[in-house]
Amino acid sequence: MNKLIRWLLASIILIAVIIWIEKDIGWQSVFSAWQNVSVTLLISLTALTFISYLLRAYRVYYYFGKTENHPFLSYVRINFLHNALNNFLPMRLGEASFPLFMKQSFNYPILKSSAGLFLIRLMDLHWLLLLLSIMAAIQFGVIYLSLSLAIIISPFILLWLSLHFNRVLPAKIKQKIEPLKQYTPHSAQFCLTVYVMTAIIWSIKLAALTLIMLAFIDIPGMQGLFAVISADLSSVLPIHGLAGSGTFEAAVLAALIPLGVAKDAILLAAVNLHIYVLVVTLLSVPLALVLPKTQQMAENN
Repeated sequence: MNKLIRWLLASIILIAVIIWIEKDIGWQSVFSAWQNVSVTLLISLTALTFISYLLRAYRVYYYFGKTENHPFLSYVRINFLHNALNNFLPMRLGEASFPLFMKQSFNYPILKSSAGLFLIRLMDLHWLLLLLSIMAAIQFGVIYLSLSLAIIISPFILLWLSLHFNRVLPAKIKQKIEPLKQYTPHSAQFCLTVYVMTAIIWSIKLAALTLIMLAFIDIPGMQGLFAVISADLSSVLPIHGLAGSGTFEAAVLAALIPLGVAKDAILLAAVNLHIYVLVVTLLSVPLALVLPKTQQMAENN
């Protein structure tokens, strides 16, 4: 899809969402709901969210920079800026910033950093889908535990399939994908460590977001967590408005309406949760900009 079309479509979606919210519940009611949120709670949960951001930065540092003795603060800077661009740019355009930041700061090959980011994103997606399937089993019935089992074993199936197809692939295709192998972790312990980090990071972040959401809507915590996971997963959709508008709110509605929760109450909580995510993201940007920017360190791999 042409970039201009993406930006135009994303802008139209954002305008449509603003009008939709004003028509259904009114922006005044959205903002006035914050008066009932404890300042202490808000500060505490913001700190918790930032802890998850720092842990995300450490995960990237562990994956790319620890063995190279790179400065950790540079990875905090990269992660904060990458996260901000991801949250505000449409159609996952922000993802492209990560390999560019890594090239600029550490002279990392674009393919190497892209391959690593792709694996990390697969771990993010796997953990979120696993949690979502468990929440679905709790909310809708144990039949969904079979989906959880399928998600748990899916990486092993994919690994077996990749090894099987690698043997039967034509030589020309093997030559094209051969460069990717040097950028793939060969240690199961390394991958397991990164995955455990992923689980911890998301557990902290989802806990903070769920508690924020519950400040705006009176529902059981499990339902709140189910809605928050759905909202986070909406970011992988190919089409959404600027700053994730539209799909974020729609995902929360899709999660809670089948549970009998009033639509207007869901929408108010979803919009305020989205506002919280965007404001915290904005707060991270000036922090990132004051951190040291590493320039073109040598990359030997």
